This record gives sequence, C-alpha cells and structure tokens, in this order.
Amino acid sequence: MTFFGRLARRLNWSRRRWSAASDKTFHEELYRGDAYDPFSPAYPGSSTIRRFADLVQPHLPDRGCVVDFGCGPGEITCELAARRIDLQFVGVDHSAAAIHKANANIARRGLSNIHFECAAVEAFTPSGEIGLATLFDSFHHLTNPSAFVQCLSPRVERWALIEPRGSWAGTWRKDLDFDWVAHDLDKIRAHVAYLCGEELIGVREPFSTSSLEKGSRTPINCRGEAVERRYTLDDFERFFDTREGWTLDLRGTVAGLESYPPGANRHDELRDRFGELRYQIYRDIDEWLFARDLDLHAKHWLIVAARGGRTRRVNLSRQMPRATGRFDVPGPYDVRYGEYRGPREARAGERFMASVELTNEGRRAWSSDSQMGIFTSYHWLDDEGHMMEFDGERTPLPGSIDAGETTTVALVVRAPSSAGRYRLAIDLVCEGVTWFSETGRPCLEVPFQIQ
Repeated sequence: MTFFGRLARRLNWSRRRWSAASDKTFHEELYRGDAYDPFSPAYPGSSTIRRFADLVQPHLPDRGCVVDFGCGPGEITCELAARRIDLQFVGVDHSAAAIHKANANIARRGLSNIHFECAAVEAFTPSGEIGLATLFDSFHHLTNPSAFVQCLSPRVERWALIEPRGSWAGTWRKDLDFDWVAHDLDKIRAHVAYLCGEELIGVREPFSTSSLEKGSRTPINCRGEAVERRYTLDDFERFFDTREGWTLDLRGTVAGLESYPPGANRHDELRDRFGELRYQIYRDIDEWLFARDLDLHAKHWLIVAARGGRTRRVNLSRQMPRATGRFDVPGPYDVRYGEYRGPREARAGERFMASVELTNEGRRAWSSDSQMGIFTSYHWLDDEGHMMEFDGERTPLPGSIDAGETTTVALVVRAPSSAGRYRLAIDLVCEGVTWFSETGRPCLEVPFQIQ
C-alpha cells in the first residue's frame, strides 16, 4: 500500500467514533434477544458456522488449548469443540449477552471441553500456552491489532483468523459475493412449500431484523458503533512480521452471509433439507474456486500465521474474468421501483401522501386482501444511510398486482420527529413474513429535508 493510501485510510478512520466502549455497547445490543438454534440446518447461519469450522479444523493443534478471541455467542467455538473432544477450548468476549448465549450453546451441544469468559479481549491474559488462537470475524473489531498480536505472540503457537477481505480504504472488498445463493435457494424452497400447501400451515412469526449471527446484520436502533477496520494482505504481513518468524497461509471462502432469507428463525423438515443443500452448495463453490486459484477473490479470508515454513497462497495476481449479462431467478418478493412522486421536505412529525411506480417482477400476484397481505411502507435513514426509524406506516395496495405488471401505488408517510437531513427508504412488506428489502431487493431511497 502506498503512503498516500495509508494516509487516506487513517483520515477516514479518524472521522469515526470508534472506541472499545462503543464497540462493547454495540455488541451488547447485537446479542440481545433472538431465540434460535444456530446448529439447526434450517438456520441460514449454520452454513457459515460449519464452513468456518471446516476451514480451521485442519489447523487445530494435536494437543493443548484453543482460545477463541471475540467468540460472540460461541457458535463456531462449540462446533470445533464438538469435533475435537480431546482438546480444551476457551472463548473470550467482552459482551455479557454474548457469553450468556455461548453458555446456552454449551448446554445445547452437551460439551464438557469448553468454557467461556466475559472479558475485554485486548486486555485478556491467558493462563498458559495457546496451541491455536482463533478470531472469527472479530480481528477487525480490535482497536490496536498490532499491540494485541505482539502481546500474545510469545504464548501462541499458531493463529487462525477468518476475516473480511479489506480494500486499501479499509472497506470490505467483495469481488465474489454469493449471498444471493441462500436467497435464491430459499425461493425454490418457498415455491415447493407453496405448491404443496405447506407454506400456509402454522403460525407465521414476524421476521426479526436484529442480528441472528455475529456480523450478519446490524440491529435496528443499536446504540454504540462497532470498530470496523478491514485489512489487506499488506496489513496482515505487517501484523505477523516475517522477521519475527511468522509465515502466512491464505485461503478464501464465500461463506459468511450478511443477509438471511425471510423466516431465518423458523424450523421445519423442508427448511432442514434445503439447509443441508445450502451448506453443500457453499462448500462446493469454495472447492471449485480453490481448484481454479480464484478463492482469494472471495469476500472472506482464512489467514493462518505460523512460525517456520514458508508463505503460501498469497499471490493475488490472478485476475477475475469479467461477467457479462445478468441472471435472475424470479422470487415471490422481487420488485423493481420506478419514479417517486411526492414531497422531498416536510415538517417534523408531519403526515403526508406520496406515490411510487413499481413492477412486480415475482412469480405470483400481490394483494393486501389477506392475513399475510402485501403493503407499501418505508424506513427512515440518516444522511449517511444508518437506520433511524424502521417500522413505517402501512398503505394497502390499490388492488391485485399481477406478475409482470407495473403500476403506481400510494404511500402514507409520517416524518421523523427531529429536524435534519434524512433518506426516505421506500419498501414493501409481506405482513408477518418479511420486508422485501430483507430478501435482497434494495429499497428506493429518496433524499429528504425535515424542518
């Protein structure tokens, strides 16, 4: 990275409100609520848990202790502990809410070779030697990673990090992002269930928009701000200096979903079966990319740092072939927004009318005339795109909107109670099932000034 690149990134980071305290507050909010079984194949995050464990398992030590720093609810830690009952595992996290969930996961898996501690990761002092130190999507939350590595390295035989692939600006680089696989596979599952009548059986719980897995999504109205510094290969080579005897081994993975299909916390036989398919597909994509030397273009990296040997798999010169054309599999919540007609400024708390043109690009008609009807609605974002108000008022559709049909629908909106610059994020909601934006279709954002 050039000097000017490092300078630009530092200036960008200096504008953020990052601190250990704000990160802890953020994660306490992140791990509250959401009752779900992370090890059920029906849960979308189970594919990430299993794939991350698959990648790290070959690097587990023959004996000794494995410490997972920033373990969150300990889902991957428990998965590894269940696979290697001969090893002792320790999980450390600064969130009491996360450790509470982690202890529940110990009981869920019936494990006796693991325990969790609530402590500040960067101040944690291990009691002995560490055969393997792991950090799953948590290294980029450290406030001072260099000091952390230097402090612990004398006691650590090997490191295994799974981290987002960073850009020179410290953002997440996603040349290969396959989150759409989970969404499209769930569309197939929903279609099968719909044709068999099973989609109408049972009580539908509203889909939770808070986080169901560490790093999967930001909870609404979350206090604090997580430290989010993404790192490049140059950074990791600096953290694990070859002059100190470290060598790096990298491998990419497309696992690690940012967004889940609707109904992520539901469980039934069909979801279990499709969950196994989802895991196998992500595993096979990883292997296919690895065989073609394209895996390091994926959005997550496994970085293994060990002493001795030689650095392998760090050549990023292989270019990605350019994709042409577009593939789309129609789903039940596919919408395309057109022109917005309405005000772009309002008084605080004012209620106003607007309209938006939209096209039903799904496979069946939409209507508001049912228990799980479809309505127009909205969210309020601040000028930087952070969620401010999530649950907007509902407006019924003017009638049935057939697949492929384009029409103009009404929107009843209440302005935020505080003045400022906002974005009105227009969305559709299938009541009690999902917001359309949660299935991968982005909202239509309209800049707004509230007086």
